[in-house]
Amino acid sequence: MKPPKHTSKFLTLLLFLVGLTTAQEVYVGSGFAAAIFDEYENSNGENTLDNSGYSRPLDLMFESGFRFNLYRDRIKLDAGFVYNKYKINTSFYSGNLRIPTTYNLSYIGLKIGANATVIHWKRLKFQIHSHFSYDMLIAGTNRYRDFFIDIYKEKTLDRTLISFHRGVGLEYEISNQLSAYLNYNLRTSFKEENKDDVAGEKYALEARSFGVGLIFDINKNYKKKSIKTTKN
Repeated sequence: MKPPKHTSKFLTLLLFLVGLTTAQEVYVGSGFAAAIFDEYENSNGENTLDNSGYSRPLDLMFESGFRFNLYRDRIKLDAGFVYNKYKINTSFYSGNLRIPTTYNLSYIGLKIGANATVIHWKRLKFQIHSHFSYDMLIAGTNRYRDFFIDIYKEKTLDRTLISFHRGVGLEYEISNQLSAYLNYNLRTSFKEENKDDVAGEKYALEARSFGVGLIFDINKNYKKKSIKTTKN
C-alpha cells in the first residue's frame, strides 16, 4: 500500500502545526520494543516461518506528540509521531530444513487515538490508551547463513503498515507544568494483501513496548502568561 507522493510529509507538517497551536500538552518519550512476525503467509499461502525457541531482543523506541483535552481532563485526544527499531529472530523452512534468520527493521509513523484516566489518586493517574498508527519502513535488512539482503532497496517487505495499539500507563504530576509517564503498549498490524512486496507475502507485525517520558502542560503556561499580561 503506497502512499501518494509527499502525503506523509504533508500529514506530518499538518499535525505539527495543528498540535503546536491548539494542544494543551506536549510529550516526549523513549523506551524499548520487541516484535515478531505473526500469521505469516508466503506467496503460496503457506506459513514457512517458525518463531519458536527464539529470543525477542529489545530495541529502541522514541515518541513525541500532542494531547488535546476532550472531557474534564480525563479523556484526551493523542496525536503524534513514533520511531521504532525492531530486531526479529526467526527461522524459515526450506523443505525439512529449518534455517535461522534475522530481520533488522526501522519504522517511522503517525498515530492518533485516545488516552483515558480511570483512577486519579492525588498526583498519580492510572490510564488506558488506544490508537491507530500509519507506519512507514525507512530501513531494513535480512541475514541468514552467508546471505545479506537490503529488504528496503529490494522491496522484499511491505513499505507501509496500519496498526492498532492498546495498553496501560501511569502518570505522575511533578508540578503544574510537568508530569512523568510510564506506558506499556501492545501493537498489532492489520494483515493485508502485500502490494509493495514482489514476493506477495502476507503477515502481521506484533510488537510490545515499554516507554517513559515527560509531559509538558503548555496550556497552563499560556494561562499564566495571559494573566501577567492582563495585570500589566
